[in-house]
Amino acid sequence: MHGKREIWALYLPQFYETKENNEWWGKGYTEWTSVKNATPLYPGHVQPLVPLHKNYYDLSDAEVMREQASLARKYSITNFVMYHYWYEGRHLLEKPAENLLTHGDIDFPYCFCWANHSWTRAWDGKDHEILMKQTYGDKEEWEEHLQYLLPFFRDERYKKIDNKPVFFIYRASSLDRGNERIGYWNKRLREEGFNGIYIVEYISTFNPQPNLRESQAVFEDNPNYVDRFEISLIEKGIRFLRKKTRTTDYQDFDRLWKLILNNKQTYGNRKIVQGAFGMWDNSPRKGKNSRVVRGVTPEKLQKYLTLLLMRKRADESNVVVYNAWNEWGEGATLEPTEQDGYGYLDAVKAALDAVSAGIE
Repeated sequence: MHGKREIWALYLPQFYETKENNEWWGKGYTEWTSVKNATPLYPGHVQPLVPLHKNYYDLSDAEVMREQASLARKYSITNFVMYHYWYEGRHLLEKPAENLLTHGDIDFPYCFCWANHSWTRAWDGKDHEILMKQTYGDKEEWEEHLQYLLPFFRDERYKKIDNKPVFFIYRASSLDRGNERIGYWNKRLREEGFNGIYIVEYISTFNPQPNLRESQAVFEDNPNYVDRFEISLIEKGIRFLRKKTRTTDYQDFDRLWKLILNNKQTYGNRKIVQGAFGMWDNSPRKGKNSRVVRGVTPEKLQKYLTLLLMRKRADESNVVVYNAWNEWGEGATLEPTEQDGYGYLDAVKAALDAVSAGIE
């Protein structure tokens, strides 16, 4: 991850009807269901967030991904980090990625983030009700998982660094025999003509430090990272009480970004993939028991993102990962909205253009 500055975007493959969602949430459920049902929590609260031209798309249609790829490229996004769900051979939300693999003419790079967590009812506040438990197997399962991934890794569009497929892991510390698994994958991928695998670990409450011997990078997923590791003990206490009392956790956009820009953390010899964000509001999923970042505007995002891209931080990679392309249920989207049009996409492109020109 070196060279010209790039912005990648997290990508949620949730916007189509699945057998599991029909069973768990009711017939026809998709992410759009929560988005449409959102209600304002205070005067001036912009909810529900509405996609431009009411484009409540269906991600089982490959043409939607073609349009998304075209839009992302136009605004200088260079890669989608697609969430990948694998439960010892059972998948969730796999169709969009498989469609992308099948339609090789959709000209856009991508890689996976293994979201290795149990599927729960957290989206309606029932965090402890498990719908599908994340479990892990032995070498037979490691090989089965690799066999599923190999066609993607061989895809010319799949992002590689030094001939290593880039693979984010959401909760590295939760992996059973994680070091053995990654060692096995490295060995097998060399046999398959690669130079191994390029592992990027999320830094989070569940994985506060790098956990895997052979990971090459870490990812500070914002605002989740800065809202956990860079705030004061008093602020942590306040956030804890809000969560316990199920009251809305209001955060200030400017405050969080100043903490991001002042962050000097390092992680041994690992590259640091910094996280960026604009809108954040997960009340469509969690109602009053949510976190809402207030004070965000496209103009502020452009300013802060330009500063982040121009900043020279120790061990940083050239890549910044934006949260997110289409996390509509968390109010984290770069896709155009009725409320802001293309404002956030314009802000990202303007920041990248400013850096390319060498000016703020």
